[in-house]
Amino acid sequence: MIKIKIYEWADQNYNNSFTADTGFTQKFRTGLTLLSKNNYENYYTRLKLIHTFQNKCIEIFRRALKDDDQLMLNWLLNETPVSFGKNYHKELEDIFYKRPVFFRTDELDYGKICEIQCPGSLWGELQLCYEFAKGQYTEFDMQSPVENFNMQLTKYLGDQPVLHYLIDNASGQPGVRYFISKSRKCTSPIKYYGIDKNINSEDVNFVRSHSVYGEWAENYFKERITKKSVQYDLPPYILFDQKATLCLPFWSKTKSYFSDEIRNIFAYTTPIYDDTLELPEGKCSIDDFSEWPRSERNYYLKYAGADVSLNWGSKAVYRLSNLSKEKCKNILYEKIEEAKRGRIWILQENIIRDEDVEYIERNGDIKKDKMRGKYSGFYGPYDFLGLLTMYRKFNKVHGQEDTVIALGIPEK
Repeated sequence: MIKIKIYEWADQNYNNSFTADTGFTQKFRTGLTLLSKNNYENYYTRLKLIHTFQNKCIEIFRRALKDDDQLMLNWLLNETPVSFGKNYHKELEDIFYKRPVFFRTDELDYGKICEIQCPGSLWGELQLCYEFAKGQYTEFDMQSPVENFNMQLTKYLGDQPVLHYLIDNASGQPGVRYFISKSRKCTSPIKYYGIDKNINSEDVNFVRSHSVYGEWAENYFKERITKKSVQYDLPPYILFDQKATLCLPFWSKTKSYFSDEIRNIFAYTTPIYDDTLELPEGKCSIDDFSEWPRSERNYYLKYAGADVSLNWGSKAVYRLSNLSKEKCKNILYEKIEEAKRGRIWILQENIIRDEDVEYIERNGDIKKDKMRGKYSGFYGPYDFLGLLTMYRKFNKVHGQEDTVIALGIPEK
C-alpha cells in the first residue's frame, strides 16, 4: 500500500460502511506499537482481575441498596434521576445485575487503568488499525478483532446474535458504523435490528449502548426487562456508566473488598467529599495539599458521577499541577460543596508516558514528534481482543484530528 493513499483507503472504509462523507479523521503511526512480551501478555491475564473488580463493585452497590447505606448510595447513585434512582435499582431483578460484557480500558501507561468504559468508542479504529497492519506486514498473524467479537458474543449468548445497537449516543459515530459493517460481513456474521432485512424487535437478544440513559429511554426497554428477553452489553443500572467505581479499591470505606493485585492495575484514585484527602502518603488536608509544589500535585481532578453531559470525552477534567496554590485550593473546596449536593469528584494519579512517534500526514509527509500516549485494551467476556495506542501533543488524548493511532502488538 503506497503511504500517500493510506488515508484515501481509510476514508473509503469508513464512508462505504454507511453512505457518509466523514471519512477517517485521525492519523496513522508509520508502524506498529511494539510492547515487551510481558506487557502484552498482561492484557490477557488481567481480565480475571478486572472481572473480580467489577464483581466487587456490584457487591458493594447491592449491599448499600439492601442496607440503605446513605453514604455509599450518595456516592454511587449521586445525580441519577429519581425515576431511575434507589427504588428502580432495588426492584431490578438479579438477572440484570451482570458485569459489563464488552469494554475498553483507558491507560496512561501500559497496564495502569484510569477508566473502563462499556462498550466505549474506538472499536472501529481498532479494527481499521488491524486492517491497516494486515495490509502492511506480511508476517502479521493477529486475529481480527471483529471476528473475535462475533465469536465471543455467540458463545456468550449461546445463540445467533441479533443486536439492537443504540448508536445515537456514541461519540465516535464513523468508527461505530464501520465496526457494525464489518461484523455483518464476517465468517459468522451478526444480524442487526433496523439494518438487516426481516429482523423484528422481538428477534433481538443483545442490546448495545454507549449510555445506560439510552437504554432506559429506548422504546422497548420496559417490555424487554419485564420479559427478560434480551441481554445487555452495558448492564441496565447506573454503576458502570460513571467513574464513581474507580476509587473503591483505594477508599478506606471500601478497600477491604479488593486485593493489592487488583489495586495494582489501576491508577491511584480517591474521592473528594470532605476537606481531608486520602492519598498514598496518608491523609492530608486540602489546605496542605494545595501548598505542595506543582510537581508534587501530580493529579487529575475528574467529575465522577452520573450526569451524562459531563462524564464523557475528557469533559470536567482538571490537571492540578497546572494550577496555582490558590486556584487548586479554591477548586477543591468548590467540589466539596458540589459533592454535598450530589455532584461527585475524584482525584486520580497522573501517570505520564511520552514517546517518540513517527506518523503519516494526510499529504504523505512523514513526521516525528514526542507525544503523550494513551493506551486502550479491548475485552470481551472471555478474552482480550486487541490494543489500540493513541498519541497527541497534549494531555487529553482521544479521537481528535491530530491524534495518532496504531495497533499494539508484542515484540518478536
